[in-house]
Amino acid sequence: MRVAVTGAAGRLGQVLIPALAAAEGIQSVTAIDRRPIAANAHTTSSQIDLADLGAEHLAGHDSLIHLAFQLMGGQGGRRRRDRDWVRAQNVELSRRVFQAAAAAGVRQIVFLSSAAVYGPWSDSPRPLTERSLARPRFPYAEDKVATEQALLAVGAQYPDLTTCILRPPAIVGPNAHPLLRRVARSRVYPGGVEVPVQILWEDDAADAVVRAVVRQAEGIFNLGAEPVWSMRRMALHGRRWGIPVPPGLIRALHPLAWRFTRHAGDPGWVQGLDGALQMDCSRAREHLGWAPRVSTPECLERLRR
Repeated sequence: MRVAVTGAAGRLGQVLIPALAAAEGIQSVTAIDRRPIAANAHTTSSQIDLADLGAEHLAGHDSLIHLAFQLMGGQGGRRRRDRDWVRAQNVELSRRVFQAAAAAGVRQIVFLSSAAVYGPWSDSPRPLTERSLARPRFPYAEDKVATEQALLAVGAQYPDLTTCILRPPAIVGPNAHPLLRRVARSRVYPGGVEVPVQILWEDDAADAVVRAVVRQAEGIFNLGAEPVWSMRRMALHGRRWGIPVPPGLIRALHPLAWRFTRHAGDPGWVQGLDGALQMDCSRAREHLGWAPRVSTPECLERLRR
């Protein structure tokens, strides 16, 4: 099996590429990114911008894993605050990549979406299943939903194409977003907020992607570590004290920080304080044979080490 990966130089890509290269049944991996990627015996590096990616680059591949995604708080210089530009980078470029893959005869496309497509909202179901409505609240989640829809539309045009959508929560680990690492290590937590928050260790996220490819899985799969804790419980895990901060202050300061540094994360992430994001991951267990190896407390302990 030959596999291509877009956004291969990104945070999860750095973990996923070695996992794919080591997986039984995968003969070769083509790592696609506009940034250089180290190649090895099982991995070919293709330094190309998604805007220039065509069917000729994907011909001969069995599966495409689409990781490439532009965060409003990520790369792009000043354009990272341009909503129209970010949406075009995410949705329109993804649509073109999906079309190119289908035209090239790729048999399966796996898209890394996000649990953020569900909300969060104060009335969000607990737990959320793959049948729960997608109700995005901020731009990142809106673009994930639109990209999911673009993939399903291409799948409808090509009946032989298998489409797979993975919805992980915040992915943590050594390669994770700096903001997520700081939050996980911090003693600070939003005071008076007890909504459940799910996380996932990066190796477990990569393992789910590998299993989806090897099994040529189809459909939508929730992913997440267990147990599901509140941010307060995470901050106090293994500690005698923490620092509660009024949620209103966090809501006021985070958008300001985002204007000065991309490391503050998407301005919509702070809305995670408003509701639960607790997912039922039994479908991934049943169809992918997947289960997170790293529990929520162990995620926190590893990050703090």
